[in-house]
Amino acid sequence: MKINVEFVGAISCGPHQKKQDFDVNDKASVRDFLETLHFDKAHLDFIQVVKNGTRCAHSDALKAGDRLELMLMVGGG
Repeated sequence: MKINVEFVGAISCGPHQKKQDFDVNDKASVRDFLETLHFDKAHLDFIQVVKNGTRCAHSDALKAGDRLELMLMVGGG
């Protein structure tokens, strides 16, 4: 199934296009998808995901046509 992903902010500097469609397995969760992106696994917990306009957990199931926005939560001082 296809989902649409937008990389927002600092995470958009990676190897992917700012907006891109991805094929994922029918029973994939948000976390399953994130693990396919080849980010450092230690950083996955810092990726905030908005699915279809609403913040979601990494355990949420994906459905065909879902639109994800991925943002890397960063802090500083």
